[in-house]
Amino acid sequence: MSSASSVDTSVEVPDIPTYRTTSLAESVMLLAMLTVFQRGIGFVRGVLFCRWLPPEQLGLWDLVFGFLMLAGPLVVLGIPGSFGRYVEHFRQKGQLRTFLFRTTVTTFLLTIVGCAGLWLFHDQAAVVLFKDQSLAPIIPIVALTLIAVIGFNYFVELFIAMRQMRMVSALQFINSVLFAVVGLGLLLWYEPSAQSVILSYGIACSATIILGAFVLARDWRNLPLAGEIPKHSEFWRKLLPFAAWLWAINLLSNLFEVVDRYMIVHFSGLPAEQSISLVGDYHSSRVVPWLMVAVANLFGGILLPHLSADWERGDRDHVSKQINLLLKIGSLVMMAGAIAIGVVAPYLFEYVFEGKYSGGLEVLPWTLTYCVWYSMSGCAMLYFCCAEKTHVGAIVFGVGLASNVALNALLLPIWGLTGAVMATAIANAIAISLALWLAHRHGLQVQKSTILLAAVPLLLGFGWIPAIAVWSFLVWQALSANWLLDAQEKKSLGDGIAVLTKRFS
Repeated sequence: MSSASSVDTSVEVPDIPTYRTTSLAESVMLLAMLTVFQRGIGFVRGVLFCRWLPPEQLGLWDLVFGFLMLAGPLVVLGIPGSFGRYVEHFRQKGQLRTFLFRTTVTTFLLTIVGCAGLWLFHDQAAVVLFKDQSLAPIIPIVALTLIAVIGFNYFVELFIAMRQMRMVSALQFINSVLFAVVGLGLLLWYEPSAQSVILSYGIACSATIILGAFVLARDWRNLPLAGEIPKHSEFWRKLLPFAAWLWAINLLSNLFEVVDRYMIVHFSGLPAEQSISLVGDYHSSRVVPWLMVAVANLFGGILLPHLSADWERGDRDHVSKQINLLLKIGSLVMMAGAIAIGVVAPYLFEYVFEGKYSGGLEVLPWTLTYCVWYSMSGCAMLYFCCAEKTHVGAIVFGVGLASNVALNALLLPIWGLTGAVMATAIANAIAISLALWLAHRHGLQVQKSTILLAAVPLLLGFGWIPAIAVWSFLVWQALSANWLLDAQEKKSLGDGIAVLTKRFS
């Protein structure tokens, strides 16, 4: 792979990829179908986990899952996260084989080193994660699961970047179904503990790795040989700055997302078991709201390759308009979801969760508020990825993280769990505000209606009646007037719906 002297540099690169891709409209439809099935399964799974696990075991699983999401991109230096930006770049240069070979080998080696280190230092890891060294025996299971999680994330990122949404849908769906079936089976017939849930998640991710490797091997045979193999120095000089800043963004954003729970464990002043139980209360308030974040992340992953293609063609104005539209529609849709969740929440917590998590119900409005803002921040990050200004995204999440830590340190000792969640909501408000301001400084044409709709989720924290009233007014204005959604944006939405209707009718 390292010698260029024997390679014919006249190889012609096809305009259309040799592997099968899906259009943006079809990708959105597949995402919608995936969302209905996968998130439905995830909701049932999450509800039953809350119902069958004791609060301290639910909190333990929440801490482990947060660590897996944090450590996955951290261990591999953000390299798979760069696929959405660079797969099409290297394909158009006829170097996709080289790109895949080098990134895959590097990802594999980094995974082995990172997970072996976690296994070897399991006592120290238990103290950092749980403030309890007696939980060290669970760390080797976490290390093995982390290998599977990294592999699963690798294939999802790769197939999204290759615009193979059918494959992404299959991987996500299989992972969700296996996690539910194996996890609930172990809880019923093995033991109702966090260890059962961790094992089941590792098994589900491992199964999808096998499928992903089979499909990649099939597509590999159809890739054209490289016309010119780049030197390693040139290759990594192109890839690593973007990957490094993306790594920093992943580290900061994931820390931003989990730091409040770890502060509850380490700074609440409670014994380890009680503080982990409090995390269980917190987890119960996130079971449904976090579905919105997951959907927003999927949409972002799907849109990035298409936005990157527009950016490569020089159509920066279209990218700006698409991101504004995404933020506005995202705010309206997620507000609707948050209101619906708030209306049914008392029944969910009282009867389905068997009244075990009253603390979770109390903080739910603020949990919903920050979940909407967190999702919108992720959508705004797409602009920095397209512009190869990922270091700006790192600044956003760095400021958000610092705010979250400072506000939790202030409010957690005073108001307990409520203080922790309010601190996280305020920190997310700071993050989305800073993201929009910096995006504007770097060329994004932020519309006034986008700023308005970015502020609206604040109403969720102050009660359902004002939130419903304002949301209803905004939807009416979006449909009947042109100051929230202009005529071109409505036409874009209409055209997209028409394409989907024709394609899948």
